[in-house]
Amino acid sequence: MVYSSKEDPHGEQLPGMTRVGVEPSESITPTIALCKVPTIPNRKAVLLATATITEGSIFTNGLFQNIILFYRMFEAMGWTPLLLVNEKPKKIEEVPEQIRRCRILTAEEILKQPMPVFAYIEIGMSIDPGVRKFLKMIGAKVCKLYLGNILNIDVETPIFYPDMNFAHHVVGEVDKVWVSPHYAQHDQYACSLNHVSLSVPETQVGAYVWDPTFLTNEGRRNITWRPTMPGEKEILVITEPNISFQKSAIVPLALIDRWYRKNKGWNGRVVVVNAPRIMQIPHFKQNFYDTLDIVKDGKVELAERKDIITTLNTYPNATFVCHQFNNEFNYMVLEMLWAGFPVLHNSKSWGDFGYYYPGSDLDTGGVMITAAREHHQDRLEVYKGHAQALAWKHSPYNPDVHVAWEKLLS
Repeated sequence: MVYSSKEDPHGEQLPGMTRVGVEPSESITPTIALCKVPTIPNRKAVLLATATITEGSIFTNGLFQNIILFYRMFEAMGWTPLLLVNEKPKKIEEVPEQIRRCRILTAEEILKQPMPVFAYIEIGMSIDPGVRKFLKMIGAKVCKLYLGNILNIDVETPIFYPDMNFAHHVVGEVDKVWVSPHYAQHDQYACSLNHVSLSVPETQVGAYVWDPTFLTNEGRRNITWRPTMPGEKEILVITEPNISFQKSAIVPLALIDRWYRKNKGWNGRVVVVNAPRIMQIPHFKQNFYDTLDIVKDGKVELAERKDIITTLNTYPNATFVCHQFNNEFNYMVLEMLWAGFPVLHNSKSWGDFGYYYPGSDLDTGGVMITAAREHHQDRLEVYKGHAQALAWKHSPYNPDVHVAWEKLLS
């Protein structure tokens, strides 16, 4: 409501007194008032299990970034997160800036000197059930959070990597199992594997968390898209990892090729990052890649694997073409949106953001290429607004995200 001239929120009705109307985001309130945050020893302690994270591994995959973002989320909730590692880093300069201020414990230290623990969460790694049992004895709820496509991994690993023992399921002494929202279909499978009963479905899904801190290096790095300069070639970039059917360059290449056949005068470049691995497969090269007009006309360049920072710096005027199957949420799309790069994607959950095309719809994808080429610069501030809104939706500082995670741990 908006206060009238006869009404004052403080109970005073004097001439000239300021009367404050309701703001559009009036409902946003902190998770906890600052003066009510307990001292560190009196907060809820949450252990986050992780492998040792270094500067060299932070962009290997999103998993290590996940750990730090959850650490910051629990800190923002007024709790006390701690990283539980096998071995502490020997040199502080070898770990990312975001980790240097984190509290770090080894399993050996907590076994020697127990402390009250509210929750213990495994993210992308498993610990011995005996240690889990000990953590239960000191008050911890033992939880396992799956952020990857575990069913796909478990199907493909024995087929394609028969000698690999990828121990991401260590069964025993687990109280709660959660999956990411874009893998909600795995809740029964994950619970069954860990011998945890499946309750109502919403209790098995953890809110997605993302923040641009790794992209911006805590605000010290500013990577941003720029338009193509006169005399400079336009660039379409494909950065899919090409290690499973979930995220492959095949549909993006087909999409660009279909668009190119209708726009033969286009004088641009197509760059396929992470190309060497897939180019080793004769079926891909002979039956697909070599048949494309963009290949026959010399438009395609093959590049080695690059991390996201190197990729964005190398191709500052790029439009990115992404595709996923059964992998709705992707940090890479969020990073490109945040930096203002036009990005084509087929994540239905984010259909209102970026340049969305449904499924593997090549024609709609082509329409999106044209839209990005012709209008992105004119709509850049709208695009930035969308990126900010989506980032806040998944932010580790968003009170709604805090409420969701507190409910899961209650």
